[in-house]
Amino acid sequence: MLSEDQVPKIIEQIEALLDSVKNPNVDDWDPIRLGLLISKFEYENIDVEKEVALFDALAKEYCREFSPQSTLRTKTETLIRIFSGDLGFAGDRSNYYNLKNSFLYDVLLRRKGIPITLSLAFMGLARRVGLKAVGISFPGHFLVKMVPAPGYLEIRDSNETAEDWRSQWYIDCFDGGKILSTEDCERRLYEWTRGVVPFGPEALDVAHPRDIISRVLRNLKAIVAEKEDWARLYWILSALIGLSEKDRNDAYSERGFLFARIGRFGKASEDLREYLKHARDSGKIAHIEQMLRYFEIQTEVTN
Repeated sequence: MLSEDQVPKIIEQIEALLDSVKNPNVDDWDPIRLGLLISKFEYENIDVEKEVALFDALAKEYCREFSPQSTLRTKTETLIRIFSGDLGFAGDRSNYYNLKNSFLYDVLLRRKGIPITLSLAFMGLARRVGLKAVGISFPGHFLVKMVPAPGYLEIRDSNETAEDWRSQWYIDCFDGGKILSTEDCERRLYEWTRGVVPFGPEALDVAHPRDIISRVLRNLKAIVAEKEDWARLYWILSALIGLSEKDRNDAYSERGFLFARIGRFGKASEDLREYLKHARDSGKIAHIEQMLRYFEIQTEVTN
């Protein structure tokens, strides 16, 4: 299991990749590399460069199957056939919450995963055959969208415009690469939430790689917290603090209570003080302040 001093080193490597991406629709970044760097939290000895090279070689075998004259839809259908058929990537329906499904290193070996890790593999394959794919932060089920190359023009229905977001289509990598229309996505969201979550363009926003890693880490946090796997929970919370601005403050609070659980009241107090610097929930602030005073007393007692 990772030690405290190893976690910051991996966070630093991931941060370098994230900082290189300003606009995920335009900027080039490698989903395979990102997924493998996340996997280092679980398998610290992974040789990322070696694994990337192996995936490069795997993808190279299929580059000749993409004709420059084909439409984007045809190229996408070819990519889906390779991904789900030839390579056998599929959703793990029998053991969805298996930790291995959240680590791309395992997904590449097992060819099974959850929507977000399968999407990373699919986007990585697309990149290596000359196509551009981006992640879509669809509520509850990560999707992928293909992005036309600059200057690309495809014949469209005369009633459609390039700005009509409802004319877009998306790929469900968990469900065999099924292509979904915007209407399909709207129907799915309604079925899952019974209308509690409204549907609109924001439900199909393109995900920055920072959003992707946050989502992976939150998935992992839910799994390991349920199992009371405190060692893994520590590094997940530390990664959220280091990499996810929107999750950082809650992660400080959660890590503080985790430190207290194992008797490290000084560290617990440090994290709760950090939480209070940016806290906005008055009800939670009062509770945290009370717990902080208790932890500080415990620190004095144990020193």
